[in-house]
Amino acid sequence: MSEAVQRVKPPQGDKRVSIDGRKLWYRRNAAGLSLTEFARRAGRSKAFVSRLENGHRTNPEPGTLAAFAEVLGCQITDLMPPEPATSAEAGAA
Repeated sequence: MSEAVQRVKPPQGDKRVSIDGRKLWYRRNAAGLSLTEFARRAGRSKAFVSRLENGHRTNPEPGTLAAFAEVLGCQITDLMPPEPATSAEAGAA
């Protein structure tokens, strides 16, 4: 692992977190990692990663998201869906 990649800590207190499967797929491919290699590095099964990327599962445990972010060299929030806009924000646009 690159020394430039810092260990990512999962959010505290959360049992499950949301993941955006499209973002995970995009970042994995941008990193040049096959599904097999990515799953191996993250310590998860190919089937599990595939289900996340395809939207069949969207709420992994925080440790899983942290493992993915560490392998990809990104922040946990880079793999999460965007926050929905509030009504005040939507009206200001």
